Amino acid sequence: METPKINFISLGCAKNQVDAEKMLGSLAAAGFILVGPDDYADATIINTCGFIEDARNEAIAHIQEVIELKAAGKVGHIIVAGCLAQLWGEKLLDSVSSDIDAIVRLDQRDLLPSILQDIVNKKVTTPTVYGNPKYSSISDDLQRLRLTDQCWSYLRISEGCDRHCSYCTIPSIRGSFRSKPLDMILTEARELISDGAVELNLIGQETSRWGIDIPGSGGLATLLRELNKLDGIVWLRIMYTHPDSITDEIIDAIAECDRVVPYIDMPLQHINDRILKLMNRKVDKKRIVELIKKLRERIPGLILRTTMIVGFPSETAEEYNELVEFVKETKFDMLGAFSYSPEPDTAAAALDGHIDEDLQFERLEKLMIIQQEIAFEKVANMVGSTFDCLLTNYVYEDDIEAVGLDPSLQWFHGRSAVQGPEVDSITWVAIDDPEELVPGMIIPVKVVDSVEYDLIAVPHAE
Repeated sequence: METPKINFISLGCAKNQVDAEKMLGSLAAAGFILVGPDDYADATIINTCGFIEDARNEAIAHIQEVIELKAAGKVGHIIVAGCLAQLWGEKLLDSVSSDIDAIVRLDQRDLLPSILQDIVNKKVTTPTVYGNPKYSSISDDLQRLRLTDQCWSYLRISEGCDRHCSYCTIPSIRGSFRSKPLDMILTEARELISDGAVELNLIGQETSRWGIDIPGSGGLATLLRELNKLDGIVWLRIMYTHPDSITDEIIDAIAECDRVVPYIDMPLQHINDRILKLMNRKVDKKRIVELIKKLRERIPGLILRTTMIVGFPSETAEEYNELVEFVKETKFDMLGAFSYSPEPDTAAAALDGHIDEDLQFERLEKLMIIQQEIAFEKVANMVGSTFDCLLTNYVYEDDIEAVGLDPSLQWFHGRSAVQGPEVDSITWVAIDDPEELVPGMIIPVKVVDSVEYDLIAVPHAE
């Protein structure tokens, strides 16, 4: 029998991407061959996101596209994995299509090769749902086939969440909070380093809570200090923190560890106390303002990223304006914003006073224009500055033309220590002699211009 060929579609956030990389690694180790979307595949695997309605709709659209390919004889079998598989299970078969051959929940991720082998070999001939509706395990993420540039990677340090924010489906998908053991994290970090990663980005549903369920762990501060000792790491970045769990010890570790970059991703969601209480955020405006002040005082050169939700049920004009004024005053370095999406079986969905979609859009647009002005001013102020830049990959002709860069030069995608991957701005680096440089190198650059949120830089001799 020929070696089975698979096509893989990965959707969703960085945590989902790590799952995709683990699945791809295990499939490759089992002998499956990865093919492109235009080639015949014995099976197509769709690693789905189920966090919000837009993500679910995107996943369903991809599933339906693959169903059409199956009907045309271009795909043999369809496997749906990831968060939507975990959230809906049998519902995917009932409401989307019985042409799906298998639903693979999160706790069966590492068994995907054997599940797929049984399906391809026709040992299983009816649509089957694999796994437990309640996800409570935590596994290593070793031997991944990474989808990121080789020089950087995500490092998952925890799974699940106990916060139960009233708008969020994560606890019902990913289960309660649990930390990866320290030894497991360090082993994964060493493997990523040996695979060429010089930057590790720590992720989880709430990274700042790491170790709370491990007696004597010392918390995230201890983990940062242990990772900081690893040879080969240049940058360590912290994503997905919560203001309620950022301690003085964590702040000290960020400030003192030379490989931990001065960057914190801290989603706040709102600033009005009534809305924060309705969101069940377990933090108030006073705590947030004091924490931001402390962070900026104690971490030199701190870059602060956040996200906000506008149009939460019953949000008044005054409460929205309070959020706007807070954003103006705080001047976040990076900010993403979203309009509220009512999610089934969440407490917020049952609240009175849902905001009209047009008004939500109007509030979102106004907030993002304000943040754009802040961001553009910060970018303009960086012209003439110098910093170390990680060259992540070459820039190819289509991108050069789209951005309006000088086509006579070789360009690299790059990032400073305080530009997070895939969510923040980037640095376009012009190179006169590309033979001297390759992706993965960190070089000093000087900013000479900007394009919207992004920086344009050239190598700088120190």
